[in-house]
Amino acid sequence: MKRKAVFLDRDGVINALVFNAGTGCWESPHRPQDARMLEGSAQAVKSLASAGYMIFVVSNQPSYAKGKASLEDLRGIHEKIAAELSAAGAPVTEFYYCYHHPSGNKPGYSIVCECRKPKPYFLLKAAGKYGLDMAGSWLIGDRESDIECGTAAGVRTVLVTSPQNGGKLGAGRPHAGAKNLQDAALLILETAAGAGGKQ
Repeated sequence: MKRKAVFLDRDGVINALVFNAGTGCWESPHRPQDARMLEGSAQAVKSLASAGYMIFVVSNQPSYAKGKASLEDLRGIHEKIAAELSAAGAPVTEFYYCYHHPSGNKPGYSIVCECRKPKPYFLLKAAGKYGLDMAGSWLIGDRESDIECGTAAGVRTVLVTSPQNGGKLGAGRPHAGAKNLQDAALLILETAAGAGGKQ
């Protein structure tokens, strides 16, 4: 039987965004010490995994390409978040990161790539590698690009809204909305229960 999955964006969903005074925007953390888990996010991941979903984190991480962070800092941020999830008993099958950006300034990273969301590259890669039931799978994200990515890959989508992202919507339309990862996880679990555990 094919496994179902939940694909998670990272920054703004699992961990908190950080205000960048230089740009006036809420952004991903640029240093490990700035990475902070959002309240209840690890428990939400654990609840989804306990219900039988494979968990994948799929995140655009262009800070190195844009000259805002070093690759070492990006690795440190990943390791910190991965360790906190693991310690909470919230297993992630794989983390997929796109480090590219078309308007960056770092050679080799400032390109138009195939793995940057909204392209569904990483979701389709996981589907092929693990034999996933994409129709029974979900993506939870906080940006338009997440919703477009999930739609392109054939999974259902949940948009997490917050004061930082303003709940902005473009052409894409999520299947549902939630105020945080905990609410999104509960929605998915209730949907599965309403379908008799089958989606």
